[in-house]
Amino acid sequence: MSPSPLKSCPGQRGRAAFFHLLCGITGVWGSQVLVPQRVNAVLGKNVTLGCRVQVGANLTLTQSSWERRLPSGSVTVAVYNPLFGISIPPEFINRLYFRSPTSHDATIVLENVGFSDVGIYTCKVATFPLGNTQATTTVTVLVEPKVFVSAGSTALIDGGNDTVVATCIAERARPPAEVFWESNLFGQSEVQLFDDVNGTTSTQVRYLWQPTRHIQGHTLACVVRHPALQTDFRIPYQLDVQFAPDVSVAGYDGDWYVGQDNVQMTCRANANPPAHHFRWVRLDGEMPEAVEIINSTLLFLRPLQRNDSGVYRCEAANGVSLRSRDVRILIQDPPTMPSTITAPVLTGSASSTLVDETGPVLLGFPTLEALPESNLGAVVGGAVGGALFLLLLLSLVGVCYLQKRQAFHGSYYTKQCLGPSDLQKAPAQHELQPTEAGGSSQHQDHDREEWGDRPRKHSNYSEEEYPANGYTRAMRESAHLSQQQGPEYRSPQQTRCARHPRSPPPRGNGSASMSEDCYDSGPDGDYVAHTDGSVISRREWYV
Repeated sequence: MSPSPLKSCPGQRGRAAFFHLLCGITGVWGSQVLVPQRVNAVLGKNVTLGCRVQVGANLTLTQSSWERRLPSGSVTVAVYNPLFGISIPPEFINRLYFRSPTSHDATIVLENVGFSDVGIYTCKVATFPLGNTQATTTVTVLVEPKVFVSAGSTALIDGGNDTVVATCIAERARPPAEVFWESNLFGQSEVQLFDDVNGTTSTQVRYLWQPTRHIQGHTLACVVRHPALQTDFRIPYQLDVQFAPDVSVAGYDGDWYVGQDNVQMTCRANANPPAHHFRWVRLDGEMPEAVEIINSTLLFLRPLQRNDSGVYRCEAANGVSLRSRDVRILIQDPPTMPSTITAPVLTGSASSTLVDETGPVLLGFPTLEALPESNLGAVVGGAVGGALFLLLLLSLVGVCYLQKRQAFHGSYYTKQCLGPSDLQKAPAQHELQPTEAGGSSQHQDHDREEWGDRPRKHSNYSEEEYPANGYTRAMRESAHLSQQQGPEYRSPQQTRCARHPRSPPPRGNGSASMSEDCYDSGPDGDYVAHTDGSVISRREWYV
């Protein structure tokens, strides 16, 4: 608190107002004494009473002193004289001294302040020729509180009613301390004040809250504010909520099988206070043999058997309650080994991977999960069935293709009706090559005499079916009938051929074809189409 200058001027009773005014003017222009209006002293500690002196150039400081006002009158507690030194009374000699006495500083320090030191103190300065100048300050003794936090009388149980979590106490403070709890919980505070015999006051603040396990370990803070403290005083307090064990079982993954070794289950409990009692039991029968319980672990000392399947219970208890957890164990069939194939040695560059010929190698996709054993048979059966179906389909396609190709081959008895221009054309691809035997040449000359220069082809058929002159029995009968009827006679087939001399060319070989009705058994209309698309008369010899 900033000090304010207080000025005083000695006066005499009965003097006129003029002298009081003159004394005030000379005091202002002469000297000033600056002290704080109020000083707070803490009980049992030191307090500093500051006093600054401002003396004019025309004045001389003769003495500085401190006086204390008592009900019986004023008493001097300290004197400083530039010529004679410092003087302190015996009752204050052991706990009062000037900090650095000069003509401009008369500050004193009072040690081990007690309640008896409360009062009004005056700093006086004597100057020549002006006289005395003084200023007063009030000393108040503060009692710094003793702060502590205590837990509630009952433990915090999860799910309980409103309980006193903790109590913050600021004991024997003067004036009373301001106490409160800092927390983000939905609790409430109760404040109580207690007056002591020495003029101090004790403050107690209780914090009530409905405990829950989810706030276990949360921290509160007790805050105390008091003039004797330079800053707020904070005391943290951590909540301790007790709750029953939260039991879980670790170790069983649901994939235990017959013959598996080194299997165990561990009972875990999250509790406050920690669980101190663990127990394993089997609910659907007797506990299997060769099973050992070590603390919270159930250990199978032998390979698993199918009768180990069942319902097992783990129990855990602490000071709050006992809780348990059931687990159903199913022992499955042992897994089957996957099929393997022998991979050959891979040869190549230096970066190629070499595989041992004798070692089995599993071929598969490393990023795909292994197929379950139950689905392996279905996959193999599906692959075999698909291969058989594909083979059957290829067989059917082959049969159809062969039948279609045979259908396109020409028949020897295919009938065609050709025009006069077509009859005069001799297919070059069927010309007879000259033979070595003489008989063959004579035969060819005989044909040329009968049919002109058109070459004839030989046939390997018997002479009874195709005679040398190229006529069949039907041909001769038809020719004989024609001679009897006259040159104007035509058979029905010849009539149809004359009416339709050429049929539309077929799509395949480009030769004209006739229907079965356009078959001429006469010597001029008996033509046969070969498989290669050529047409030749039946009278000619076929090779």
